[in-house]
Amino acid sequence: MSSNNTEANAVLKEKIATSTRILVRERLIGPFGHPSARIPGTDLVAVLGHTHDDVKDLAETEPSDVVVMDLDGEVVEGSMDAPGERFMHTEIYRARPDVGAVIHAHPMHCIAFSVTDVPLAPVWHLCTLFADGVPVYDSAVQIDNPERGQAVAAALTDRKGILLKGHGLTVVGSSIEEATVSAVNLERSARLQIMARGLGTVESIDRSELTDELLTDGLTLEEYTHTQWDYWAMEIAR
Repeated sequence: MSSNNTEANAVLKEKIATSTRILVRERLIGPFGHPSARIPGTDLVAVLGHTHDDVKDLAETEPSDVVVMDLDGEVVEGSMDAPGERFMHTEIYRARPDVGAVIHAHPMHCIAFSVTDVPLAPVWHLCTLFADGVPVYDSAVQIDNPERGQAVAAALTDRKGILLKGHGLTVVGSSIEEATVSAVNLERSARLQIMARGLGTVESIDRSELTDELLTDGLTLEEYTHTQWDYWAMEIAR
C-alpha cells in the first residue's frame, strides 16, 4: 500500500470516528449502530468495528476502532471483528456503485414509523434527499448474512434510505459526510412529523418544491452537507 493510500485511509477512518460521535450525540446510535465508507478505487470498506466486547463508549470513538473489510465481510485490517450486521453494508455496496457510505442506526422516531401504516413524509426542507419516499423493509431480524443483506439492498432500490421494521434505519450517501447528515436529518424530520400529528393534519412538502440539485436558499448538495457536518464536528470537539 502506497503512502498516499495509507494517508487517505487514515483520513477516512477519522471521518468514520467523527460520524460515530455525531450519531451518538444525536441519539441515533448507542451501544449498537455503525457507519461505513467505501475506500475509493477498491472493493474494500472501512467500518466501525464490533466494539461490544469492550463495552466501548462510542462517544469516544477513535480511528483505531475502525476496521477494513472486503465485500465478503472479512476483516483485512484492524484489531477487532467487523459488526455483526456487516452484510447490510457489503450488499448495498455491491448493488449500488453510486453509494460511498452507509449508516445503520436505531433512532426511536424512525422506528416508530417502521411499525405503523403512516409513511415517513418530507415535512422538513432539510430532508430534500428523501423526497421520493422512504421504503420499509418488512422484517425485524438481524441482517447477519449475505442473503438478508441482499434483501435489504433490493428493498432500498435507488432510494437514499430505508426503515427496517421494529429495528432501525439505513441511510446511504455519496460520502460519509452526506450519509451522516442525511441520517440525522431524517430522524429529526420523523420527530417533527410526530409532533405535527399531535397538533393537527400533517401536510408534507410538495415534491415539486424539493430537489437534490438546488436546496433551500440556493445551497448545493456539497454546501448543504459540509455546513452541517463541520458544525456538528466542531460541537463534538468541544
